[in-house]
Amino acid sequence: MPLISIVIPTFRSAALLPGAIDSIAAQTWRDFELIVSDGASDDGTSDLARGRAAELPALQVDSRPDSGVYDAINRGIALARGEWVLVLGSDDRLHAPDTLARAAEALRASTAELVHGDVRMMADSPDGVPAGGRYAGPMPLARLLKANVCQQAIFYRRSLWQRLGGFEPRYRLWADWAFNLRAAFEAPPQWIDLIVADYAATGMSARQSDAVLQAEMPELIRREFAARVGDPALKPLARHLMRQADALRRRGRWREAWRQIGTWARVRWG
Repeated sequence: MPLISIVIPTFRSAALLPGAIDSIAAQTWRDFELIVSDGASDDGTSDLARGRAAELPALQVDSRPDSGVYDAINRGIALARGEWVLVLGSDDRLHAPDTLARAAEALRASTAELVHGDVRMMADSPDGVPAGGRYAGPMPLARLLKANVCQQAIFYRRSLWQRLGGFEPRYRLWADWAFNLRAAFEAPPQWIDLIVADYAATGMSARQSDAVLQAEMPELIRREFAARVGDPALKPLARHLMRQADALRRRGRWREAWRQIGTWARVRWG
C-alpha cells in the first residue's frame, strides 16, 4: 500500500501531461502511485501515460467516458490504494523533486484528515496573485467560508473522501470547495509550510464561475452550522450566516434569508 496516491484527471491532455508526469517521475521519494483518470481522449493521452510506466513505481491508467472532471477524479480516487490522495491537473507540476519526501514526513506525523500546503502560481491569478507568487497559507474554516484552497496543494485521507461521499459532480468547477468546507466543519484542516505544486491557473475553474454551487452555497453552509448547534467554536463564525442572509435578501430570496437568520440565532444562543 503506497502512502500517497496521485490522481490526474485528463481529457485530450497529450500536449500538457508530459510536464506533470516529469515532475512526478523526478521525485526522490518513491512510496506513491499515479492514477491517470482519462475521459476517453482521442489524442493519445492514455497511450502517452502508459508509455511512462517504467519511470513510475506504480501506475494505473483508466480511460473511459465520464461526465466531467469531478467524475474523473472520483473514479480515480476509487481506484487509489494510498492512505492519502493528492489531485493534480494535467497542466500542473509538483514543485520540486523533494516535494513528496517533505510532504510524507508531515503526513506520517499528522492526525488531521485534510492537510494542505501552498501552490506557486505559473500565471497571474484572478485572485490577484502574480505569476511566481505563493497562495495561500493557513485556511481555517473562517477563511474557507470565503475562499478555497487550491486543489493541487491538498492531501486528503482517503477515508475522508469515502466517508463524505467524494466530490459532487453537479458542481462543474468548484466541487472541491464544497467538499473542503464539509471537511473543515468536521475537523480543522492542517497547514504545512510547503509549496506542493506549481499551479497553472489557466483552467476553467480559474476563469469561470460555478453557478450551481454559487446558488447552493448559502444553504450548504447553513446546513453545516445547523448540524452543529451548541459547538462553541462556531459561535464567532455565525456572523457569516447573517452576511449570507443579507445577500439573499438583496436578491429577493426572502425565505432562504429567514432560514439563515433562524440558524444564526440557534448557533449564537443555542
